[in-house]
Amino acid sequence: MPHEIKEHPISSEIPQPESSLETPSSLEKKEQESKFIEPAKTDEILKKIKKALPGIKTKLTTTIVKEKSQTVKEIENILSEDMNEIYQNLSPDIKQEFKRRGEETAFKIEQLICQVKIAVYKIVDLIKQWLLIVPGVNKFFLEQETKIKTDKILALSEKEKKNKV
Repeated sequence: MPHEIKEHPISSEIPQPESSLETPSSLEKKEQESKFIEPAKTDEILKKIKKALPGIKTKLTTTIVKEKSQTVKEIENILSEDMNEIYQNLSPDIKQEFKRRGEETAFKIEQLICQVKIAVYKIVDLIKQWLLIVPGVNKFFLEQETKIKTDKILALSEKEKKNKV
């Protein structure tokens, strides 16, 4: 004999979930709609973009704007002396890299010359590394320009130290 299942009186008293509650799928949709991207996820997003658009180069850069001191400006002037013709012959990508690395080099040199004991070999190395960006640079030109620029920077350093005293 078949049994009849009757509804238990307690089951009708149990509150049913409201439709206004957010389910996991609705939370995911809201998260996707969010315009804020966590910094940790930027690499994943860039990888997805590169896979979707293989022919397009993507580069995430951050630019920190620092106010240049007078010393940095003078160092940049020393570094850029006699480099105009070489700079004009560079490709646009190399020009951008050359300029960016030149500015970084000037900031690093300023930090070095502000120290009590100046490490000349570090200044020489920074200038050489910067000049090596130029494709096909002559070894003798590299050495000569490095020495000239280092001597001028050291003279600037001496002048700065005399002005502080």
